Amino acid sequence: MLVLQRLQVPDMQHQILSADHQSQTSLRSLGIIPIFCSAIAMVISGNFLLSAPLAAAAELFTEKPVVSQKAGSTTIQLTLAEETDLEIAIVNSHGQVVRHLAAGAVGSKAPPPAPLKRGLTQTIVWNGLNDDGLPAKGGPFQVRIRTGMGVKVDAAAGGDPYAWWTEDSGQGDHAQFRLTGLDAKADGSVYLFGNITPYGLPALRRYDARGNFVRTVFPPPADHQATSVEGWGINKRSDGTWTLQANYSWGGHTSEWTLMTGTKGNIWSGRLVPTPEPDKLCLVSLPLGGNRMMYFGTDGKLPQWNPQPALGGEPLPEKGLIRSFFTALSPDGKHLYISGMSTLQDGFWREGQVWQVDLATRQTRIYYSLGDDERKNRTAIGHSAACPYSAFQGVAVDRDGRVFVCDRMNKRVLVLDPKGKVISELPVENPDAIAVSPTSKAVYVTTRFGNYSGNGKLELLKFTDWTKKAPATVHVLLRNGIGKRQESSLLTVVEDKGETLVWVGYTQLPVRIYRDRGEKLELVKNFYEAGPQRALDLQHMTLDPKTGDLYIADSQGFLSRMRDWKKPLFEPCMLDAKTRLNASTIAIDTRSRHLYSRNHYRDPVHRWNLDGEYLTPAPIEGSNNIIPPVTCAWVFTGLWERGMAACPAGLATLGVVVDGTGGRWDNYQGPITYFRAHGAKTPWPAQPFTGIGGQRPNTGGIAFDRQGNLYVGIVDIKPTNVLPGFEKDKDYQAKIGRIHKFSATGSMASGNLFPTVPAKASTVYDIQYGPLMHYPRFTVDDFGRIYYPNGLLPQVGIIDNEGNRILSFGTWGNRDSLAGLPGDLVPTKDVPMAWPNSVAADDNYIYVSDILNARLLRLAKTFSSTQLIPLK
Repeated sequence: MLVLQRLQVPDMQHQILSADHQSQTSLRSLGIIPIFCSAIAMVISGNFLLSAPLAAAAELFTEKPVVSQKAGSTTIQLTLAEETDLEIAIVNSHGQVVRHLAAGAVGSKAPPPAPLKRGLTQTIVWNGLNDDGLPAKGGPFQVRIRTGMGVKVDAAAGGDPYAWWTEDSGQGDHAQFRLTGLDAKADGSVYLFGNITPYGLPALRRYDARGNFVRTVFPPPADHQATSVEGWGINKRSDGTWTLQANYSWGGHTSEWTLMTGTKGNIWSGRLVPTPEPDKLCLVSLPLGGNRMMYFGTDGKLPQWNPQPALGGEPLPEKGLIRSFFTALSPDGKHLYISGMSTLQDGFWREGQVWQVDLATRQTRIYYSLGDDERKNRTAIGHSAACPYSAFQGVAVDRDGRVFVCDRMNKRVLVLDPKGKVISELPVENPDAIAVSPTSKAVYVTTRFGNYSGNGKLELLKFTDWTKKAPATVHVLLRNGIGKRQESSLLTVVEDKGETLVWVGYTQLPVRIYRDRGEKLELVKNFYEAGPQRALDLQHMTLDPKTGDLYIADSQGFLSRMRDWKKPLFEPCMLDAKTRLNASTIAIDTRSRHLYSRNHYRDPVHRWNLDGEYLTPAPIEGSNNIIPPVTCAWVFTGLWERGMAACPAGLATLGVVVDGTGGRWDNYQGPITYFRAHGAKTPWPAQPFTGIGGQRPNTGGIAFDRQGNLYVGIVDIKPTNVLPGFEKDKDYQAKIGRIHKFSATGSMASGNLFPTVPAKASTVYDIQYGPLMHYPRFTVDDFGRIYYPNGLLPQVGIIDNEGNRILSFGTWGNRDSLAGLPGDLVPTKDVPMAWPNSVAADDNYIYVSDILNARLLRLAKTFSSTQLIPLK
């Protein structure tokens, strides 16, 4: 298990911007700083990463800490031997913290406000009250003193290599889940390409012939040298490692021109096409994306991006090719056959044709074309905007060079000899994809139809002998209720140990593998059931610090909960045995034990009782609509919820104030509105923070501390000190923000934290927080320490409330890197992450959601010294 310990190093240069400062120099080296920089020496020992040298616990203090008690108060006195981070708490007889007294970096720099002070000698007084200002219960008590925070990876959940699409997500027709490639190699390896999140983040994975996961090809693994992956578009970190650049047009990861992600929500992302080389893969982009293709290694290496024309000879139509895209490789590996893509206009690229591409020259010729009479009945193909089809769909080639074409318009499969002459046909309605057996005359065909209402059907057929014009001998129903998808089904055949294995894929399937038993197709593996988890979007996460339960909201309005890390499951949050709670943003009031939720678009904020098997309504005055609709979040366009936070004295949300005329709510920039709890009346009164960044402040992430101060993530300036290696990344500079603190103008006791709007932030933590594309979430713990992600480094940083750096951790790693946990295929020297987007923390653990790897990490806090001193 990987362990990171905080290093005792010279203080890094930084600056906290305060409203009282006349000169606000902006130096962005506070917070997330690469751990493996030249100023920091690391020693690797097995799976443990420690500082060198690490002081023994006794050496951290010049003398033993002294605790004295008098007249109901407790005084803790200590002197540290060196600068470090310090944490002092009171714990009860069960080891639970009842009072968070102080935490921060101490030494030459200014620590957080009282009770800490500058210097190594500290005196802390406890008045016997708990964090809520009430007499502490649960004694006998102990003083707990911890120094030198570090982390170790304790557990992981998600990252399922069989998870692609899921029913546990809304907006099915707008979510960007897709499968667009299936390539079987001669050695039995099968490569599957598609999108694994609702907003289109891509993955390319390798499996063996029977569907056992082997490794991740893309995102590329962390053990590659930077020079071998530069073609993907990377940033080189100062420690010699690298991370992928990002594309923000729709939230895709890696630059658009690599064809891994495309425009218009990745609808036109690249298609994986077969190659004759055993160690090479190919992506092609034709529709709307230009005439491009790219080759890269099956190990994920791409030293240089060198796009080539996919098709040569006749110019492509000005508006590109449309609809489906099917390919097949000739048995000699010299030609590629293409069908499906076409234009409705007459000419070289008209519909109802198969093209042959010379792979050496890319020259393209028409191999076969329907006659004018044969393509009159275009309505027969069942085309619609939601489910587009072509006159010709799938294409396949057998070992003797015969070409098989799915002729959807004429309800048949055509069999052509190597010269393009029709030699046979098979009757079949709605043919989609096709594959042929490499050892027999068997032909496999998928049939597909559907419309926007999703009432279609996907089937797999087997024709025993293509030379006989007989109907299919085997029918397998794959799925009812399909539709609203622009991608086609995928089909390939693999021979393994004398058995024929048929792979069939579709976005809503997503993959099944069948063994051909002659008269039946026997299911070998169902990807939708193979993996233990179905949660694929872990975008926003909130922690209940009392129970340790995590609540995870995806970008489509589905809310899950994780309660047991010994057997981690993403359980849907339920209102009763049959009704799930849909919520795209939530907040927890841990003292009153309420959960506030709001679904996307124009929904109000609701309140629920937090404890219990179900989340039951907690209405006020008979209404569970605590706050009227205040935001318009079109989740399927990337304009997600920007955040919501609750405290016992009120509720704040990021959104736009309601348009009184009921007009279009088109301000997605996240203005802040504070709602004061108003006894037994609803709706609660609203207080817009009108002076903060104007009406379009570009916010993301919000939190309260225990004193009622408000923290907001805002992109307000371009980074003034971009970290080495990121200087040319324009997206990085445009989307990285800072965290602003707004001191309460009221009080917790009054029940109104903000009777007046702050004119400006009291403190600006000049850190690199973000990117504000998926509107990340940071957290403020009960000591006032701030934990925040930078999804593009990728790292997580921890600072105290004054802004002093406590710890940073994280390095690039795809889902194959697990920090020493079971299944760790690619070890790393730091905590492996691809895109940390939400961070939560309690006294003992830090939780990180990694949206590109679709997994959660739990990290246990470690300390170089822990002292427990009993109280009488």
